[in-house]
Amino acid sequence: MYLGIDFLFTPHLTPLVVEVNVGLPGGAQEYELTHQVYLGRSSDIFEKIERTSREAYGAPFQDYLHGLPFITGLKPFKIWMDGMGPFPSTFHPGLRLEDKWIQYQLIHSIMAMPETMIFDPLHFPEAERFLEQKGAVVLKRRLGRGGRGLKKIIDSQALLSVKPDSKNCLLQEYVESTIDGFHFSIRSVAFAGQFMCMYANLSTRSASNHGTLVFVSPGHSFGLADKDFTTESFNQKSWEAKIWFGDNDPPYLRHNLYEDVVAQTILQIPALTLDAIRATSIKIERLYEALNLFSLPKACFEE
Repeated sequence: MYLGIDFLFTPHLTPLVVEVNVGLPGGAQEYELTHQVYLGRSSDIFEKIERTSREAYGAPFQDYLHGLPFITGLKPFKIWMDGMGPFPSTFHPGLRLEDKWIQYQLIHSIMAMPETMIFDPLHFPEAERFLEQKGAVVLKRRLGRGGRGLKKIIDSQALLSVKPDSKNCLLQEYVESTIDGFHFSIRSVAFAGQFMCMYANLSTRSASNHGTLVFVSPGHSFGLADKDFTTESFNQKSWEAKIWFGDNDPPYLRHNLYEDVVAQTILQIPALTLDAIRATSIKIERLYEALNLFSLPKACFEE
C-alpha cells in the first residue's frame, strides 16, 4: 500500500508512530518542495513512485491507486470525516483503517507508539487513572483529520469538561515532540516495500500538521541548522490532489491542496534515528499490504 506514516519524538529522540494514512496521503509533494528549497533543484520522487508502481504492480501509479478495492468509498469517506459531505454509499471494510483505534490495535505490539485507550465518559475513573499515570494526555477523535478536535489535557478538571456525548474519542499519552520552540513531526512515505521519502513539519500550534515544511538531513546532532530561518511560499496544486481529485477538488481543501510554506533551513537528525524511521515505515507498509481487510474489527462508525 501507499502509506503516509506520522512520527512524533520523545525528548530522547525515540520516534513514535502516531498515525497511518492510506489512499493517497500527502508527503511526496511536500518532500519535493523542501528538496527544491534546500538543494535548489527538483527531486526524482514522482519518477521513483511511478517506477516502483510499475515494477511492483505492473501498472502506472494512477492505475494502481484507482484499482484499490476500497478507493471508491474512501474519497467520499474522507470528506464525510471532515463534516463536508454525506457518508459514502459504497462501503468496503478497508475504510476501517481510518479508525485510529484499529490502527493502534494493528501496530502497537510491534512498533513504538504512545500508549492509547478508548475514552468513555461513562467510565471516567479509568480515564482519570490513565491521566494520573501519564501526567498529560491528548484527546483525539478516532476519525479525526488535520488535528480537528485535538486537545491536550493535564488535569482532571479539563477531563471532566469533555462533553459526555464526545464518544468515539481516544486518550493518548502526550508526547512533547519539540525542537527549537516548535512542535514538530515527520511524515514518512512508504510504498511497495520501499521507503520513498520524508519531511518535517514545524508549528507553533499544538498540532504540527500542515505547518512549515522542512527538509530532513542526517547530522551528528539534532536540531535546525538555522534557527532564525526565512520561508518560501508556494501556491500550486499538489501532485497528490491532481491524481486524487482530478479537476474536482473540494474548495474547502484549497489551503491543504495548494498552499505550502517551506523553511529555508534543514532539520538535522542523527542517521541512526533516520534509519529507524525508514525501517519502521517499510515494516508498517508490509504489514498493511498483507492484511485481510475483511477480517479487520468493526470501526466506530459501524456501531
